Amino acid sequence: MEKTEKDSKEFTAKDEEVLNEATNETAAEKEQKLADDGKSPESDGMPSGKKCRKRWFPIVLLVIAAVAAGVLVFRSCQSKERTQTFYDYYYGDEPSGGHISYKNGKSNIVNPATKEVIVEDIDWSHYSDNSNENPLVLFAKNGKRGFCNIMTNEVIVKPERYTKAWVFSEGLAAVERKGYIGFVDTSGKVAIDFRFSYRGNSLYEFVFHNGYCVVADSANRIGVIDKKGRWVVKPLYDDVDLAKDYAIVYKEGDFKKQVDFNGNVLQEGIIDNISELYYEVRYNDLESGEPKVGQAKNNDFYAYSVGGYSGLIDSKGKVVTPPIYTDISGITATLFKARLQDWSSMVIIDTKGNVVSNR
Repeated sequence: MEKTEKDSKEFTAKDEEVLNEATNETAAEKEQKLADDGKSPESDGMPSGKKCRKRWFPIVLLVIAAVAAGVLVFRSCQSKERTQTFYDYYYGDEPSGGHISYKNGKSNIVNPATKEVIVEDIDWSHYSDNSNENPLVLFAKNGKRGFCNIMTNEVIVKPERYTKAWVFSEGLAAVERKGYIGFVDTSGKVAIDFRFSYRGNSLYEFVFHNGYCVVADSANRIGVIDKKGRWVVKPLYDDVDLAKDYAIVYKEGDFKKQVDFNGNVLQEGIIDNISELYYEVRYNDLESGEPKVGQAKNNDFYAYSVGGYSGLIDSKGKVVTPPIYTDISGITATLFKARLQDWSSMVIIDTKGNVVSNR
């Protein structure tokens, strides 16, 4: 019995020693295997996902840093290029999206295709397309007028000499100098000399239509010239309206005329409008017998207007008075009130146009 217990203890101790040797050998082999794989024994127990993230994390950081550096360099270059070449805002419906740039409170004329600056810091501009190949812009700078070509970047007229200018039309543009109008061509050279009076708002445009332009002479009388500056309608009038093949000319106190561009009168006696005349009548109401006041239409005479002035005409078309009044109204069937050109004084005229006097 004692021997059996002793043997059992001896076998147990021996078994434990063998087990420990086996365990130590296994751990040593495992450590050697991990070393061969490039791993440390401490990482062997780490989950596979964490081991993967730990391995790639430095690489990801390097990639992010490289991308960020590239973006910074790109933006820096782009900012530098923008400062040198481009502007903040473009507007307009001219060729290729507009010829004006706006930056730092200043307007600049630019080439609409390349955005190159042609004229800096302008007051205003007005676009006129003389032809598809020659788009020309009128602009103002420091109170003077100039022209530039927004396709060739050429300033054809510098803003130095002319105080007023108009858009190009049919290859010519009017410019004003010392109170007189001349015309320049698309190269900026004077094509028609400065010999036409500038009348301010009375003539609000100096542009050509079908080869003709309305201008005034040194006495401020209006006529029509051709593209060589020759008078085709002599300057004899107070107003001229152009049509394609003729002009309507008007002299204050007279009828309008239709004339051609060879000086021939095509039609005289042109008026603007004819209006009916009424006068006051008194009558007794048939039901009440009370006196009433009404309006009766004059069937024998009418007022006509020419150029803002009025005259008297009969029902047969015979002119009773020239158009020298600002207004005509009826008093009776045979008497009329006619307002003078000062817009306050009036006279009374009869059916023959004579001023009636009670003296």
